[in-house]
Amino acid sequence: MTQIPMVRQILLDHDTGLIPYLSQQLQRLSFSHFKAQFGFHVDEYCTQVTSNEDSSQIQTILLFTLKLSIVVDSQTPLDEATLHALEFQELLDAQIIRWSQDNERLLKPISEIKGALSHMSEIPFHGGYLPGFEIHRQFTLIYSAGTTQLSQSKEAQYSLHSPGERTPISGQYEVINSNGKGTGLEVTSIAGNPFPPTSESDQSYRLVDRTKHKNPNK
Repeated sequence: MTQIPMVRQILLDHDTGLIPYLSQQLQRLSFSHFKAQFGFHVDEYCTQVTSNEDSSQIQTILLFTLKLSIVVDSQTPLDEATLHALEFQELLDAQIIRWSQDNERLLKPISEIKGALSHMSEIPFHGGYLPGFEIHRQFTLIYSAGTTQLSQSKEAQYSLHSPGERTPISGQYEVINSNGKGTGLEVTSIAGNPFPPTSESDQSYRLVDRTKHKNPNK
């Protein structure tokens, strides 16, 4: 077992983390007419101790900023493009709130989301520039400070593996760039076999889907 900080679980857990959740939602039909990419950073955080009659609990209050870029069709009139951007922002906020309501690691759901929508301009997009908007969403996450136990299978989902390294768990592995972001390219690798070479020397692999073995008695 490995200890993992609670904030990493909340933000990056493959099944319940905010970033994987939003990545999945952006692929759904409701967002299909938008092209989007996003990054995130932590603005500031503080830790405080709250107590009741029976116990003391260390809480962390994390001020979190999510930055997104959305691209619009260059032929779309400005007023309509702005309306699309506002619609995107409302859909995004609804998904963030829904995630916080379902996440058991948070001590309370997100109650307020602040931020700003930029004017339409040429924004960076996949190595070039296209007309679009930048959206900043800022909200507070409140959770108990500490760590949780991470099982072997969960640990593999966070671990990066180099080409040539022995595969710890059979499954689908995504190629990860040196900046820690996924490339969208995946390979299937069997436990005990070495990972194949990557197209660039600074790339690695991360587990995205563990192979599920069928019960022979069923």
